[in-house]
Amino acid sequence: MSFPKDFLWGAASAAYQIEGAYDEGGKGPGIWDALSSGHIKHDENGNVACDHYHRYREDIALMRQIGLKSYRFSISWPRVIPAEGCINEEGLAFYSRLVDELLMAGIEPIVTLFHWNLPMWLHEKGGWENEAIAEAFAHYAGVVVDSLSDRVRYWLTINEPQCFAALGYATGVHAPFLKKPEVLKRVARNIMLSHGRAVCEIRRHAKRIPHIGMAPTGVGVTPFDETEDSIRQARELTYSDIVGSAGNIWWMDPMILGEIPSPLRDVLSREDIRQICQPLDFFRIQHLPFAELSRPQSRIGSLCISRPAKDGYGLGHNTGVPLLDDPVSL
Repeated sequence: MSFPKDFLWGAASAAYQIEGAYDEGGKGPGIWDALSSGHIKHDENGNVACDHYHRYREDIALMRQIGLKSYRFSISWPRVIPAEGCINEEGLAFYSRLVDELLMAGIEPIVTLFHWNLPMWLHEKGGWENEAIAEAFAHYAGVVVDSLSDRVRYWLTINEPQCFAALGYATGVHAPFLKKPEVLKRVARNIMLSHGRAVCEIRRHAKRIPHIGMAPTGVGVTPFDETEDSIRQARELTYSDIVGSAGNIWWMDPMILGEIPSPLRDVLSREDIRQICQPLDFFRIQHLPFAELSRPQSRIGSLCISRPAKDGYGLGHNTGVPLLDDPVSL
């Protein structure tokens, strides 16, 4: 098997993880800037990080040196909209320079609009618990697309909603570090409404034909062997609700199929679906080796679920769960 000539080999980053310059260039505080103290190992933070804000030219030179053809990066929402009603032109100028430098290096820019660092002013209004965030996200998307779409073709709305929804609002290991599992369904609804609104804004504001996608993480269950029964069980579990909000159907059924999954029937309406299910050009999935079927010990067998490590990153130990058990919500 060979890859197509136009296959985009690349790398990816997130603004908070690499930019630094947390209080420079007109940037406002985000939830990771303001709330992470005491929640990160060794009490570290992203105030400086890789200093990409100041060293992006060096970083792009390294990308070119190793032969990257694409670079997916996220826009820092609080760098662009640091306060309600405020557009930070200095922040937009940074991303404009970044895009220009990438193009000069022959590297395709791929922009993610949200990779988890919500502006504090929005968090103080309820963050993803507040339905009004969909309007704010649509406005933000329009501002960024107005600025960059003459050079950027590829757009992703939101990165891995499963992660920041559950880890940020239910288990409390990611910003905003809340332990309110009762709001998780409402948060999921507002994330998907924001995605749908943003897709419409990208198409409305784009100065060239955009290619728009979404970037969830995907749960895949690996068959124990190549028998038809094992493959069937793995397929059924991949599209089941056994892992709750971390699974596929919570997000992909509304966004791709235009269907309301059974766990969300009490929060999603058909009108919501009309806003959420927008035509997409591609769908990026980070496939996690989340679970595998173990050797059946009975006619039921068991599913080994890799739970998140205690710090919320990576995978912890595997836990055997009978296939007919109640769904496991992370």
